[in-house]
Amino acid sequence: MHSHSFGIQKTFLVSKDFGVFTASLFAVLHPKRLLGFITLGVPFILPGSKTVSKDLLKGFYISRWQEPGRAEVDFRRFDVKTVVRNIYILFSKSEIPIAREDQEIMDLVDPTTPLPPWFTDDDLTAYATLYEKSGFRLPL
Repeated sequence: MHSHSFGIQKTFLVSKDFGVFTASLFAVLHPKRLLGFITLGVPFILPGSKTVSKDLLKGFYISRWQEPGRAEVDFRRFDVKTVVRNIYILFSKSEIPIAREDQEIMDLVDPTTPLPPWFTDDDLTAYATLYEKSGFRLPL
């Protein structure tokens, strides 16, 4: 269903993480449909740019997890609940999580770090249950 079906002529587009690539493509192809475009976690990069790896730091999770099999190698060392826990801890900080060449993204989390105060143990269990059913490959 097109936004025109709802009488919406223009909209703000907000994108996060891997969704930035799709949203960037929409912004380039349909600029007249947008009032504004916001990216979170990843800067705007022209779609099809061959400089994506140059534009993003090599140890940045978006760069790392785009490498075929890299996220699976990183994640399979832990149970699903630990992976979800680590992701929410990592991405609730103000610093960008950058791994060294000899590290994976999951290695950046100190296991004694508590969950962010806005993410409860019940939330963690609910999200982990969903990822146990879906796996991580397609949701990433």
